[in-house]
Amino acid sequence: MFYVHGTDIDRTEGPIELTFDDGTVLLLDAGTDGEELRVASTPWRDPFAGLTEPEYIDYVAESGKYTAFDVGTEPPYSDLLGCRIADVAESRLHDDRLRAAVLEVNGSKLAVETLADELLVTWHPS
Repeated sequence: MFYVHGTDIDRTEGPIELTFDDGTVLLLDAGTDGEELRVASTPWRDPFAGLTEPEYIDYVAESGKYTAFDVGTEPPYSDLLGCRIADVAESRLHDDRLRAAVLEVNGSKLAVETLADELLVTWHPS
């Protein structure tokens, strides 16, 4: 998901959803406290989808919103297609809540970490 405001698309941070061949979903997002990495097995749902009330329409026009994009054909995400996750390394907060995860795929690494209310996703090729 990327943040869209008008015609501007901020691709620097946002939740990521991985869908596996069997239909299983892995949704990774920053938790409501801005520190914890939230992990879910349900697809992302646009909280503004279907809302027609003028206040919501005005809010989105003024402030923008997260929008889902299929980036499966774009590098580096296309490098994940058809591959297995070989390993997952976790980083935890002082109270043992999950803060970050690194997924290893074909020797490359997809790092997902929370940082000050944002979710940063970075690709580290092999």
